[in-house]
Amino acid sequence: MRRLLLSASLSILGSLLWAAPSPQLVVEAPPELAATAEEVRAIGKGDFTSVLQITGVVGFTQPIRVVLAPEGSELARNVPGWVSGYALGSKRVIVLFPARVHSYPDRNLATLVHHEVAHVLVAQAARGRPVPRWFNEGVATVAAREWGLEDRARYAMGVLGARPHSTQDLDASFEGNGAQVTRAYALSAAFVRFIQRRYGSSAPAMVLDGLARDLTFDDAFYRATGDSLRQAEQIFFEKEAFWTTWVPFLTSTGALWMAITILALIAIHRRRVRSRQMLEAWEEEDAAMSIDSLRPTSRNHSNDIVN
Repeated sequence: MRRLLLSASLSILGSLLWAAPSPQLVVEAPPELAATAEEVRAIGKGDFTSVLQITGVVGFTQPIRVVLAPEGSELARNVPGWVSGYALGSKRVIVLFPARVHSYPDRNLATLVHHEVAHVLVAQAARGRPVPRWFNEGVATVAAREWGLEDRARYAMGVLGARPHSTQDLDASFEGNGAQVTRAYALSAAFVRFIQRRYGSSAPAMVLDGLARDLTFDDAFYRATGDSLRQAEQIFFEKEAFWTTWVPFLTSTGALWMAITILALIAIHRRRVRSRQMLEAWEEEDAAMSIDSLRPTSRNHSNDIVN
């Protein structure tokens, strides 16, 4: 009942978000990034409804400071090269590296701004309580972008071979190399989308609300979904990967043509093997006939043998 009441209240709040104000972004930038600063200010006047809905925050009540840092700056040197931006949620501060916005999952400046603003709202919704890295990044990624072809491809690659099998593994992947981090982003976003499909679009906001009420993340997750985090992990990592990756692929036209091609290649290989075997048999017969033609036809024909 408590879950239903909270879900209903979040739905009501969601209907009010369409009129919610845009964030007030206080942008700081060096002269060489002045044009980018204006672009960020324009982005800040756009629609942040998806960010507000997934976090359950009603609106923006305080300004968000945005610092634009060029390559070569001290801020840029202090983080890995694949980092295009980060947020200090409790301080409502965002640091962006515009030269790096080509990296996944933030392919453009607008997506990057929405992603980092989502981190600030996650911290606000949880009232500063610790939020697991995978959940924080998953929520921010889902809030900032639609689930596109690249996300599907990266998710498919992420569930092949050696892959994370739990949210603990996902958190560890964020501390790995660039490829591991990219996979962690894709899987975290996919897991958050799975949570929304299975437990309702407001489930992430309900989890954050539980954290704000001093619940542990596991307890907040159970309160929001009715399942333990471990149960959700097992469904997602062990079953969801098959149904969302392999089944669509196996039933696709591409898979059909691939199967036809493989069968054709097998038939060609077998034909070549049979042809080679027949050729070898013919050569053996020819060799045997040549030897027989050199043998004497009778012991009385001793002149056929030269000593």
